[in-house]
Amino acid sequence: MLSYSSVSLGSSAKGQLKEQELQQLRQDISALQNKLKAQHSEKSQLEKEIHQAEQLIAENARQIYHILQEVKRLDEQLGKANKNLTQHQKNLSRQQQLLAGQLQASYAIGRQEYIKLLLNQQNPATISRIMTYYDYFNKARSTQIKQVEQLLDTIIVDRQAISLTKEQLSDKHVQLQQEETRLHKQKISRSTLVQELNKDIISQDKKLSELLKNKKNLSLLIKKLKKALDDIPILPTEKSFARQRGKLYWPAKGKVKKLYNHWRSIGKVKWQGNIISAREGASVHSISHGRIAYSDWLRGYGLITIIDHGDGYMSLYGHNQTLLKEVGDWVENNEIIATVGNSGGIKRIGLYFEIRHNGKPDNPSRWCKKRRR
Repeated sequence: MLSYSSVSLGSSAKGQLKEQELQQLRQDISALQNKLKAQHSEKSQLEKEIHQAEQLIAENARQIYHILQEVKRLDEQLGKANKNLTQHQKNLSRQQQLLAGQLQASYAIGRQEYIKLLLNQQNPATISRIMTYYDYFNKARSTQIKQVEQLLDTIIVDRQAISLTKEQLSDKHVQLQQEETRLHKQKISRSTLVQELNKDIISQDKKLSELLKNKKNLSLLIKKLKKALDDIPILPTEKSFARQRGKLYWPAKGKVKKLYNHWRSIGKVKWQGNIISAREGASVHSISHGRIAYSDWLRGYGLITIIDHGDGYMSLYGHNQTLLKEVGDWVENNEIIATVGNSGGIKRIGLYFEIRHNGKPDNPSRWCKKRRR
């Protein structure tokens, strides 16, 4: 099911979506989604089960992703708290040494009690000087004592924060382990379903028919999205998408299989994009600034995100494990939008990547030259 961002997108003066424009976009894409679902009714029971299994995998993967982000945040918080504790302990040691010095200095003024010193002095100037010394040292001791007390209180708070953060981290690791166990079971179930589906589709004609249907569905989706987005302005940037040709990074870290315009093994159908062989769960990045136009499951492409970059340009990211952005969301260059997977009933893990202009595929290798580190 499509889900949408509920965040208001600001004023149209900056080129952002008005609320009514966003609502219209959602309605148009929802209508398109219903049409695609009607076509999906032709799917076999195995395909439907694979679709459901991949949605469950996506949800668990999304949970794992967010848990890992929270673990990272807590680790940083713990590191900062430990650093603060160390610094406060050093300050405490320094203040304790200063306090000891004050006490020693006070003792060195004279070994007699304060009142006794006053009574034994006949010279008013000497009496005045002794009172000034004692007043100075008393104030200094009082200041040092307060600072020591404050540092002790701060250290107690630091230790409580560290203890709480460690407890939260422990809970997150337990939750992460549980989610990973569920994900593993779901992957096994999906793998079995995919094997059964591949046995079911044995003829070349049937495979070709499936590829042609999938290609047609994607072209229809792109056409409808373009029509829905044509009247909605995109946020202005310093560089238009067209001016970034040959300067973009590939969306994922891995070996790029330059398949564009090559015949598929089945023949009669050419590749419209490239495959990036990346590890499962690796981050998928937006190649440029834009708006999420589609973020859902699509037959033949699995979990797919499509970004509208303006001026008729779109980028497509398919076969993801999970999707992290929703329709209507704005994304910046290099922002994480998904994680690499093998959804869509395919065996091998990798990101399917396309660039289109006015609905027509363009060679991604003409746009992306830089490798991700």
